Amino acid sequence: MAKQLVFIDGVGGKRYMRGKLIRYFEQRGYSVHCFDYSASSQSLPDMKAQLSAVLKEVAACGEYHAMGYSFGGVLLRLVLQEPGAAAPPPRRIVLLASPLASMRLASRLKNWRIYKAMTGECGQLVASADEMAKIPFPPVPTACIYGIWPWLGALGIFAGFRLPHDGMVTKEEAAPEKFQFAAPISASHAFIPAHPSALAVAHGWFNGS
Repeated sequence: MAKQLVFIDGVGGKRYMRGKLIRYFEQRGYSVHCFDYSASSQSLPDMKAQLSAVLKEVAACGEYHAMGYSFGGVLLRLVLQEPGAAAPPPRRIVLLASPLASMRLASRLKNWRIYKAMTGECGQLVASADEMAKIPFPPVPTACIYGIWPWLGALGIFAGFRLPHDGMVTKEEAAPEKFQFAAPISASHAFIPAHPSALAVAHGWFNGS
């Protein structure tokens, strides 16, 4: 059974912010490898190359699982579509509040200077329906954990209570119907990686349940 986990963070996320997630899985015997990046200063090809190198390094030590949070899930899918980029690929994947389609919020903000400065190529990618549609679904067993807590987050300003969302990503964008397993969590986007229910669901999926 795989006892390694690669966690790919979202835009702006850093390892020091993931203490609860790291402790949760380390207490259950996992070696946790966190991958973060600087969307404001790195190019997308550089991010993909760095993640590919990390996955190969982890894979050299044995089987592993992967969890992609928010844009981290998009980045993981981008890497996995390239032959040999992750050899071998993860045994199982969790996409955590991660869009499979273009984001309403990103589409509204894509021309704002502060948004462009903070999110770089990542922000423009998730705003494009055509580009997001080109990224294939992961080639290994994949589960989706998505949030339904619209009271917090920028999307709430535009969407309010008209559709299920976590404040940034809508249920429709997370596309749970595409997955073998999908679980809604009553949490806002920023707090899903530390939510006890989300961690328990992810652990259960990695254990085959």
